[in-house]
Amino acid sequence: MAEKAATMPAAGSIRGWSAIIACAVIGVAVFAAFLVADFPYSDTLTSMLAPYQLKLTYQSQHLSPPIGATLTDVRLFSTAGINDEALLQSPAVTLAPTLAALLLGRRGMHVHAELYGGMVHVAIYQHADNVDLKFNLDSLKLGERPPLRQLGVILNGDLSGAGTAHIAGPKLPDDRAAVALTGDNLAFSVVRGFPAIHLGTLTGNLQLDRGAIKLTDIVAHGADLDLKGAGTIELG
Repeated sequence: MAEKAATMPAAGSIRGWSAIIACAVIGVAVFAAFLVADFPYSDTLTSMLAPYQLKLTYQSQHLSPPIGATLTDVRLFSTAGINDEALLQSPAVTLAPTLAALLLGRRGMHVHAELYGGMVHVAIYQHADNVDLKFNLDSLKLGERPPLRQLGVILNGDLSGAGTAHIAGPKLPDDRAAVALTGDNLAFSVVRGFPAIHLGTLTGNLQLDRGAIKLTDIVAHGADLDLKGAGTIELG
């Protein structure tokens, strides 16, 4: 009987600590819910884009559980020129703040966008006047890319990739990027009416640095040709 009584305070102590932990978890959850609900999703992304002469518009915004908001009919414009055509457009873009943005007030955002039949995932981190990006491209349908058709290039196939970028300003010589790309069922035609050239599968790496694009390890295997190459494109 004495032995049983000796264990009762320990059991009561455990129940007390369990109640305290449960209350703490509930409090943190409620606090996080208020932070997420009040976070200025679109305003934060707009302010991050403005220094690079970019503007974002959208039709509507609603919360996207567990953390984030979804924007519909999203369009990205350049404010640098007189052309008012959208650079990119997406039926839906989901935004979620980084943990540092929620707790420390640092500018950071996770972006998930439906784009050209595929998905784009981007993590954006802003430090002073610079922006660092980590991104993944998942099965973008190149045939749905209107700007390429306006240039006279007919390009089809799926494009995926992953990379990073450091953006210091709106001018390319100030920026850096590295991307590993893969393509599937690729085909292109430069002149309308002529048969498309089938590249098939393609892999390669692209680096942007000091106003030059360096292409390395470009390999393609298709019905019309096998291609291996590398080179540098100097941007004016």
